[in-house]
Amino acid sequence: MNQTKPMQALTPCRALGVPGVMIVGLVVAAMLAVAACTSATTPGAGFDGVPEAGEPTGPHSTGLPTPDGPLMANWAVVMSGPTNQDEIDGVAAGADGSVFITGKFEATTAIGDTVLTGDGAADIPLARIDADGTVLWARRFGGAGEDNFFDIDANATTVVATGIISGQVEFDNITVTSAGGTDCVIAAFDYSGAVVWVTTLGGPGDDGCNEVSVASDGSVTTSLDTSGGWDSPAGPLPNLAGRDTLLMRLDPDGNMVWARRIGGDGVQRGKALAVAPDGSVAFGGDTLGPATSGAMTLVPVGKRRTGWLSQWSPEGILQWWNLWDGPGVSLVKGVATDGSSVTAVGPFTGTLTVGDNARDAGGSTDLAIVRYDGGGSVMWATSIGADDDLTGAEIASTADGGIVFGGSTVPGLRFGQSQGRPLALTNPDDGSAWLARYCPDGTVALATSIAGTVNARPGELSLGGETLFLDMVVRGADNIAAGRPIAAVGKDASVWSLTLPTMSGC
Repeated sequence: MNQTKPMQALTPCRALGVPGVMIVGLVVAAMLAVAACTSATTPGAGFDGVPEAGEPTGPHSTGLPTPDGPLMANWAVVMSGPTNQDEIDGVAAGADGSVFITGKFEATTAIGDTVLTGDGAADIPLARIDADGTVLWARRFGGAGEDNFFDIDANATTVVATGIISGQVEFDNITVTSAGGTDCVIAAFDYSGAVVWVTTLGGPGDDGCNEVSVASDGSVTTSLDTSGGWDSPAGPLPNLAGRDTLLMRLDPDGNMVWARRIGGDGVQRGKALAVAPDGSVAFGGDTLGPATSGAMTLVPVGKRRTGWLSQWSPEGILQWWNLWDGPGVSLVKGVATDGSSVTAVGPFTGTLTVGDNARDAGGSTDLAIVRYDGGGSVMWATSIGADDDLTGAEIASTADGGIVFGGSTVPGLRFGQSQGRPLALTNPDDGSAWLARYCPDGTVALATSIAGTVNARPGELSLGGETLFLDMVVRGADNIAAGRPIAAVGKDASVWSLTLPTMSGC
């Protein structure tokens, strides 16, 4: 769909054209694209938070199923150092029940009994923890500049992490050097932590890769935010006052397969990525101003950051691309896809319009949860409201086709709607962090606090079977996991193992 003027309401639209061919920038095609846009939604399905007729209620229409008390952790491991710069930015469940973590630290940090010592402004930790919470190994990578892994994913044999490097960095016997301030780095490791291959991408400015997914065959999908001024895999990039984002696929050896650009006059960020078993990609983020990919341009109504969500074929063909539109701020922060539907979660302020659904967050920041069908039409939309601001969340797909994610406990949390009344958090006084699970039809299967969390903020997560590995920023000495104190030196990072309760009725 070509948009040449601000949209008053978002209508999902499938990209037109011969299968396997991108939309061409013809006037006739633009007119057909506008005519082809649809706003099909579940009848009466709107955003939640206040009573609204026709909300989907499903099997849990009378209340939330509740575990026996708050959700208990199996274990937690802290990454702790003296600088308040310890961050776990990536969590990946291994095929054997272990979990891989990465991020950044400054000066020194301890993961289990291993102390890592930095070599520059910020360095990269990489560690593997077994299913019982024992740290199997921990490694450090970095040079004199700012180095950071922002995400990590694993298949049965390989672990792939993405982020930034600045200057010269050694990854075992592979030495890479940034072309500008920071470059994107994509690095593959085996389960022992040995480096398999490393690729860097970037130009004279600051560039970095964010989300990553590695398929069972070893192919890698990732996104790169760039300030331009270099010959990228998606073609030459002009020097921009703002930024573009690239969606890229690499083969199992780290060679580029395809790359696609989202750019234009606006400032782009890629913030959410998921790959379906068939290789199709759900990719989300936000734009400040108009956004363009190929012949398709989206123009937000508002003048602030606006969320967007797109779907791409396994060959990198843009299939549809939608805005989370409104006068406030919105961001697509987490996505999940099975190839036939895409679910997205992200924060918004003010009034947000998705399809025929509109929701006013009032004076705070709420969380939108939206599911689309394979053609980009809204199947259902709901939201989480509160009396205070909520932040965005990464999500994971559950075996039943639903999603799970976490957040921080704030006053007045409302998880959807049931029989004309908000569904509140269960056990709200038993933890500063919560976990929510939604059924495929948008009903709330679970929303409960996490026991032992006193001053903890959830972030990254990864699901391995029914075990959820959840990164949490912790402060103070009062957090407890499985009966053991989790003491932080100022502000520290930690990863928690949680077993999802068995749910019925989804």
